Amino acid sequence: MKIQHILMPFLVALLVACGSSQRVITADGSVYQVKGNKIMNAGTDVSETLSEDQKASIKTLVAEQKEAKATAEKLQEELEEKQDRLNDAIKETQKKQEALIEKQEALDEKLEAKEEATADFLKAKKRLADKTKKYQRLKDKGKLSPRDDEKWQEKLKDYQQDIDDAQAKMDALNKD
Repeated sequence: MKIQHILMPFLVALLVACGSSQRVITADGSVYQVKGNKIMNAGTDVSETLSEDQKASIKTLVAEQKEAKATAEKLQEELEEKQDRLNDAIKETQKKQEALIEKQEALDEKLEAKEEATADFLKAKKRLADKTKKYQRLKDKGKLSPRDDEKWQEKLKDYQQDIDDAQAKMDALNKD
């Protein structure tokens, strides 16, 4: 990412410098404008006044600039491709992470439902045990009329049904 921030201004400056006419700064500090075969200095054509070595040097600099421009464009394309691949990888990772989060939430909900079903089962079992104990105590003391005994039998059946329902719910949750 830092490379891209450093390379982008360089590439922009290089592209601006390399237009249809190219500016060349020689080692001695002279600035030449090259348009096709014409070499200009300060707006005047100096192609005829330059020595062959100077012309060759300027043309070499132009060729180097073109090569640098091509290299910079290639690097820019590679960076953009890498950035695109990185963005795609990030998106894919985010999708996978979201899927894992959803899966974890579903597992948490299922675990919570199992814990709740187990708690309900244990609560119903304790209630039946307590009520059965109370029924036995009252029956042993002879404090139950036949009508009360019948009511207690109904209550105990209801408590047993609650246990059976809680057991079925717990079994259904544990089956998955």
